[in-house]
Amino acid sequence: MSAVDRLLVVDGHHLFHRTYHALPRSIVGTDGAPIQGVYGFVGALLRLLRRFTPTHLAVPFDPPEPPFRRALFPAYRTGRPRGTPEEVATFDRQVAQVLQVLDHLAIPYPMRAGFEADDVMGTLATAAATATLPVTLVSGDRDLLQVVGPGVDLFMPKGQDGDVYTPAAVMERWGVRPAQIPDLKALVGDPSDLVPGIGPKTAAALLARHETLDALYAHLSELPARQADALRAHQERVWLNRRLVTIVTTVDVPIALEAYRWTRADTWTAGTLLAALGLRS
Repeated sequence: MSAVDRLLVVDGHHLFHRTYHALPRSIVGTDGAPIQGVYGFVGALLRLLRRFTPTHLAVPFDPPEPPFRRALFPAYRTGRPRGTPEEVATFDRQVAQVLQVLDHLAIPYPMRAGFEADDVMGTLATAAATATLPVTLVSGDRDLLQVVGPGVDLFMPKGQDGDVYTPAAVMERWGVRPAQIPDLKALVGDPSDLVPGIGPKTAAALLARHETLDALYAHLSELPARQADALRAHQERVWLNRRLVTIVTTVDVPIALEAYRWTRADTWTAGTLLAALGLRS
C-alpha cells in the first residue's frame, strides 16, 4: 500500500436517512417525484470524498432481508414506523436511485443477507487493518466504536462537520477502550431496558475495574448489594444486549482490498451527477 492510501467506508443507510429527513420534499426529479434524499446523499458523499481523499471506497447498505439479530430479539430495530404505503414507496424508490448513483460512480456497496451495514463495515475495517491500510469509517452508530483501533478511525457526522474517534478519543469520551464498548452498551442498554442503578459512568467504572462482563459477573460478591442484585436480576438481558451490539467482522463479502480501489477523477456536483443520470434536469 502507498503511504497515502486510505479506505473510506461509509454507512450508506445512515447517510441516506440523514439527508432524506433533513431536506424538503420539494426537491423533485424530472418526473416530479421527491428526490431530496438522493440529492442530499450525493452532496454529503462528495463532501466526505473531498475531506478524506480516499484511494479505496465502499458504501455498505442494509439488505432488504431482516438481520440475524431479529431472530435473537424479535423487537430488534422495529420501533421506527416506516410511514404510509406511499411514504414507504418513496423511501424505497430513492434508495434504489442512490444505488443507481453508486453504480454510475463505480462505488461498491457490499451487502449480505442477514447482516447489517455495520457488520460489513467491521469486516472491511478488520481486513484493511490486517493489511495496514488506514481506514475511516463514517456512521452515526456508536456500536462501530468497538471497531476503532490502530489505523481505524470512526467519523460521526454532526451538521456539516463531525467528530473523529480514535482509541484515545473513545477512552476520553466513554471511559472505556473500544474493545469494551459491547460490554458497556450491554450494561447500559436502551432506555427501555436499563439495569437499575447502572448508568454510563457506573458501567464504565465497573469495566475499568473488572475489564469484561465475564469478570464482572464472576465478582458480583465484591459489589454493593444493590448493584449486585440489579445485575443478577437482569443478567439474561445484559448478555442478550451484548450479543445484539457486537459487530460481526467475518461477513462473507469481498475483502480483497483492490476490489475497493477508487480512482474516479472527473469533477461533479449533486446537480450535474443527477442530471447525467436523468434523475434531475
